[in-house]
Amino acid sequence: MRRTIPVVALLLVLAVVAGSAGCAPKKQFVTIVTGGTAGTYYPVGTIMAALWNEKLGKTGVVAAAQSSGGSVENLNMLKSGEAQLGIAMCNLTYFAAKGQERFDGKPFPDVRFLTALWPDVSQFVVTKASGVNTFSDLRGKKFSVGSAGSGTEYSSRMILDIIGGLKYADFTPEYLSYGDASAAMQNGQLAGMNAEGGVPTTAVAEIFASRTPVRMLQFTDSEYHKLNDQIPFYVQVTIPANTYSNQPEAIKTIGVKCAVVASKGLSEKLAYDLVKAMYENLETMQKSHKALGYLTLQGAIEGLPKGVPLHVGAYKFFKEKGLNIPAELIPPEAKK
Repeated sequence: MRRTIPVVALLLVLAVVAGSAGCAPKKQFVTIVTGGTAGTYYPVGTIMAALWNEKLGKTGVVAAAQSSGGSVENLNMLKSGEAQLGIAMCNLTYFAAKGQERFDGKPFPDVRFLTALWPDVSQFVVTKASGVNTFSDLRGKKFSVGSAGSGTEYSSRMILDIIGGLKYADFTPEYLSYGDASAAMQNGQLAGMNAEGGVPTTAVAEIFASRTPVRMLQFTDSEYHKLNDQIPFYVQVTIPANTYSNQPEAIKTIGVKCAVVASKGLSEKLAYDLVKAMYENLETMQKSHKALGYLTLQGAIEGLPKGVPLHVGAYKFFKEKGLNIPAELIPPEAKK
């Protein structure tokens, strides 16, 4: 009998270990696709991922941010299942849902909002040496419109057409990341760039702090109204004085809200937990990046276009918090 005791003890240990392993939460890998590393989406995505790992890691959540080409690529990656979350401009999310513009004939009706974020601000930065003072002055110049297929590229194309009267044939469009565009401007290879993102944007801060004198083009009220009459997604935004180096005066420009987006296939509980972690740690989020200073619970659904609903998990959280959610944002899944 004594010889059997070690065997019995070993079996008991193995049973305990197996039982403990069985209690470990199942891993839930969450990739949030963002934008270029010199923009706003990527650093904010890393902040969100870090928060989710800290607050939800014990439930099995393993979150990571991934750089990308921006809104259009992010929405396509969600549709194909290559990512679970993305940051995208609200107007492009609407176009994706309806199969319009860049998504012509390829609708993504299952796209859902988790929460609105900040306004992505159009920042048309030009070198003073280029002699560009208005949008139409870009005729014949080399100008970076943003990465090909990105939300920035869409905005650049529409703004330069409607306000500047310029088609791509009228200037030389370059499809560069913000960081590469900033470097090219400092090397005298570009007249300027549109760096659309939360303020401050890393590449814009870099070029304003460099030895290359630059200015940012402003939008007059009449230019804003002309644009908004044709594309009703934009809001007027003022960049406060001294947001960037060598920027002593406030700058009047425009912006479109961006949001965290997902497919409706993301589990209700996971979506609920992700949004809950964000808004239960709102003060921490607000202090972690200036763009996140825009976040408020009430603002979580403001600026979201009609026609794209909330994810059912996010809807459940916001409803519990007492938000008055417009009928157009209520997901069909919640009505069943």
